Amino acid sequence: SDRRASQDRRPFGARSDAFEDGDLRWSYGVAGHGSVDADGGFRHVEVTAWRDGVRGEDGGAVRYRFIDAANDYANEHEVGSALSDLLGAGEVRREELFVQAKLWNTNHRCEHVRLDLEQTLTDLKLDYLDSFVIHWPQAAPATGLKATTRLDGAYPAPAAENPMFPVDDDGYFCSDDACHYVETWQAMEALVDEGLCKSIGLSNFNRAQVQEVLDLPGRKHPVSVLQCECHAYLQQKDLVDFCKVNGIAFQCYSPLGSGTSHLGVTQSPSGTIPLQDPFVLELARKYDKDAAQILLKFQLQRGRCLVTKSVNPDRIQSNFQLFDWALDPADLDAFDAINYGWRHLQWRETSHHPDYPFPDELPHDYKLEKAPTASSSGQQK
Repeated sequence: SDRRASQDRRPFGARSDAFEDGDLRWSYGVAGHGSVDADGGFRHVEVTAWRDGVRGEDGGAVRYRFIDAANDYANEHEVGSALSDLLGAGEVRREELFVQAKLWNTNHRCEHVRLDLEQTLTDLKLDYLDSFVIHWPQAAPATGLKATTRLDGAYPAPAAENPMFPVDDDGYFCSDDACHYVETWQAMEALVDEGLCKSIGLSNFNRAQVQEVLDLPGRKHPVSVLQCECHAYLQQKDLVDFCKVNGIAFQCYSPLGSGTSHLGVTQSPSGTIPLQDPFVLELARKYDKDAAQILLKFQLQRGRCLVTKSVNPDRIQSNFQLFDWALDPADLDAFDAINYGWRHLQWRETSHHPDYPFPDELPHDYKLEKAPTASSSGQQK
């Protein structure tokens, strides 16, 4: 049958201490996605090395030690240059950093997994990662023919050019339907055994998919982390509880609701975004904080790990100012009223792959859309 038609989905079939070791309280000044641990005494802040650069305009006054990067962000080489400078100057030791990166969709084939990690290590100028996660469960966009990295183009382009976002002759993302994440996970485990990464995890997987990895016969290493979209409009309570039961660190990306980025394809049920929600703004006035601080504090008090993004020095600073105040229990509980189940990042253009994680969230009459001209991080040919 036509691959773009409705199809049956493939049935989807130990937390390590990786996110608890070491003193991660303050560190490296990077402008990007940052996160803060729920433990106020621990106070580590993660930074996702997005496309916006490495150091803030303030010269790095706010520093991060947890860096969350990815090959498809196309800036790991910039992060690596900054890390090399800091490590070379003795401003921080490698063991004081926690660096996480992600395996891209084009490299799910077992023979391509290692090359993906090696390019990341080369770009970051590091010998190992602390955490390496499968970015998405579906091997799409992908052809499965050759490994690809940012050097091949981190943007949508014809499959013949072997980019990270390969597009077929009809303008749709290519899909490597024969590739399944279970085999990918097994190849990832070999990288831990070789010392190239200390722990491995998942991103954008649904509960059934995570369970399939957990149930994998002969699995040697724990699923250390699950990184998923999570914010006031998509609180993921069941998935968070599932991770707690199974000893998996749940890591929220887009805790502010992604703003008005180009990735959103549906309007939220409230007609606005969490940063502009009347309830959130009311709490901001009550506590004399900004809306972003309210949204971040909500997640922290619920015991979750966060990943946020900003290139504004003042906002980067304010994201740290979360540990000397608290939301009242009644206000924390009141967030239930805005838990709409609204997912900002659906990436519907890859939904023709059998391992696409959110089929139940697509409209009943959804028809596959053609690939966009820009990648998720805004890269264009």
